[in-house]
Amino acid sequence: MNFLLVYSGPGILGGIETLILRMSRWLAKSGHHVTLLVESSEQWSDNLPPEVRCIALGERFPELYYYFHARRLWKTLAIPRPDVIKSFDIGSSWIACQLAALTGGNAKVIAGIYNPYVFSWYYDIKSAAFWEANKVYVGNFVENIPARNRIFCSAEQIEEFNQVHHQSGHLWPIPIATSEFEPATRCAKWGKIVSVGRLSPMKEYNLYMVDVVRDLVERGHNVTWSVYGTGEYEGPMREAIRRHGLEQVISMEGMLPYKRFRQALEDAYVFVGMGTTILEASLFKVPNITAVAYDREGLTWGPVYRIPQGSLGPTSDVPPRLKVTDEIERILRLQPSEYAAEQELVYRHVQVHAMDASMQRFLELAQNAVAIKSRKSIYLANYPFWFIRRLVRRRQESSPVQHPPGLLVPGTLRKS
Repeated sequence: MNFLLVYSGPGILGGIETLILRMSRWLAKSGHHVTLLVESSEQWSDNLPPEVRCIALGERFPELYYYFHARRLWKTLAIPRPDVIKSFDIGSSWIACQLAALTGGNAKVIAGIYNPYVFSWYYDIKSAAFWEANKVYVGNFVENIPARNRIFCSAEQIEEFNQVHHQSGHLWPIPIATSEFEPATRCAKWGKIVSVGRLSPMKEYNLYMVDVVRDLVERGHNVTWSVYGTGEYEGPMREAIRRHGLEQVISMEGMLPYKRFRQALEDAYVFVGMGTTILEASLFKVPNITAVAYDREGLTWGPVYRIPQGSLGPTSDVPPRLKVTDEIERILRLQPSEYAAEQELVYRHVQVHAMDASMQRFLELAQNAVAIKSRKSIYLANYPFWFIRRLVRRRQESSPVQHPPGLLVPGTLRKS
């Protein structure tokens, strides 16, 4: 089959970019034709196999949001007619639908969502004007993409979507490819805590972990915390470390090449994180603590085996009630046989994310998908909507991007 993967990411190597890499490798190795249509691939395209074509459009990418511009651009790209068009967020799902309409044939759109609070916060359209991009693109996702074509990486996301829009989709355990990492051997060092990920919004655990480490030290534990990643929280973290005198206990290691992920975890006793990294740590048998997106209070569900299998988080009727400090201390106090059992528990829980099992499930979902509702009138309406958006852009640009202000769960989420 011909697969077209569409994404508007900024070009950094994050969770979605890693997912695109894994899917591309597996599909190409399995004999499928894969083309990527992205805004930027600056930091990650070198990791693609040569048989995968990656088209980074840069400043021309926004043309894909507008029907006639997209048609004109598509004709210049010489991409084989796709059988499956895979999107990775709300905006790219709109593009995928337009391209499916433009290319004709029976192209199936598989629309994926991989971040929390998409519908109750970032794309909350209750008060949006009819011409706003969020309103248009979410409306397309809800009204024109069938439920069997929507895939989510978390049971929590499906519940949120159902609560907000009263519709559903499928849970897809995202794939983890252990072969991507350089060889490493587990030799856990008691007391060593490790985290890997962006130091930016959604990853607020990087902020409260300074206090967690301080509390553990005050409780008499000889612990350390090694943090890999960069981002806007780096400055506040360094200031908090200095303020608490933890320079000899907490080390900020900067950016970690993805292939060295397991090497960074070779001697980790506990991993604290979220998303794909906690799944990868689990497959390496590192006991772990799940961080909650946007939480600044240090709450957790505990280890990964306490969330639904195949998911990145539980549903909102199971709020996190445990404290990260207490959960780390629980692992520190385990006897050797108990620690070995903890390693096996996290490892077994994430087997559904093994590469072959996950991608076979994706192919099954693609085969069971149906045609979208092609709405050319809606695509064309985006032109006058663009003109209105342009008129009010100055006011919109003066408003900073906002993120959920703390531990919020779908159903209770409100903008301040």
